[in-house]
Amino acid sequence: MYVANSTSGFNLTFMCSNNTLDEPASRLSTQAQISLIINIIINIITCPFTVLLNALVIIAVKTRPTLQSYANILLACLAATDAVSGVLAQPSFILYMMLLLLGVGGKSAVDEVHLSHNSALRAVLVCSSLHLILVTYERVIAIKFTMYYPVFVTTQKLKVAVIAFWLVSISSELINHATEDSLLSNVITALALIFCVVFVLISYLLLYKETLRLRKKMKTEQIPQEEVERIAKENKALKTTVLVVGAVLLCFIPVFIHLLLVLLWSGDVVYQASLYNVLTPFSRTFSMFNSFLNPLIYCLRQREIRKFVLRFPKVIQVVQPVEN
Repeated sequence: MYVANSTSGFNLTFMCSNNTLDEPASRLSTQAQISLIINIIINIITCPFTVLLNALVIIAVKTRPTLQSYANILLACLAATDAVSGVLAQPSFILYMMLLLLGVGGKSAVDEVHLSHNSALRAVLVCSSLHLILVTYERVIAIKFTMYYPVFVTTQKLKVAVIAFWLVSISSELINHATEDSLLSNVITALALIFCVVFVLISYLLLYKETLRLRKKMKTEQIPQEEVERIAKENKALKTTVLVVGAVLLCFIPVFIHLLLVLLWSGDVVYQASLYNVLTPFSRTFSMFNSFLNPLIYCLRQREIRKFVLRFPKVIQVVQPVEN
């Protein structure tokens, strides 16, 4: 059966396990097979929309001057990592689950697909976490340290940060493949996720207090209309960021529950194997599901992005007759 390594709790999580099929797929429990089928269906449905919607968000921000604020540009960069999840992580996971369910391809093929999926998922998780930190950082500077915004947030600095994030994510996996040791990738992934959660929670606590202070100031003091409009604009961008971060945390709740249950029953090998086979596919699916939710949030919060996405099918209908 597809059993996790009981010697390391961290290796039992969705992000780090490199264990593969040790017995024929026909020996998987009925619950494990149902879990695989459900997750295959979910990922097949959401995968193309993940790629398409995130690509449309990127195109909208790129082509619409009114959307090219630093906040929106960073969200477009985050959309790029979400698109990569739909291009690499989800398809490799679908293939892995199908090989596992059908029992075809042999152990070596299953191992190779599984390792490829792990690498893609880890890279996406690291890059997404770092981008979320950057998105939150931009909001903190914009609202809490407004006077220093032009100094700390510039096009050049954002470009360097985004490129550095991608290099860290990709290089860690290249080193993993070169050394055949996933320890470095696992540590980087864990540190990125932990630091992201801590940084975001502290940042939003500061932003919440600052928002209350600004509201009180607007009620008790005479503020120029231009300043009122700026505060309203910044708060709207903040709410969008809060929704994005909230969606990420929501999608990671099954992962944390999974890890907790595995740690609680780490001594029961039989139960552990059953638990791992049933819950692992859902943990991984939920960890990638936020890549599908994020562009929906952008459309919900940004009217111009929403109009661009809704007009896309009409554009295709117009272009197709011209091509014919």
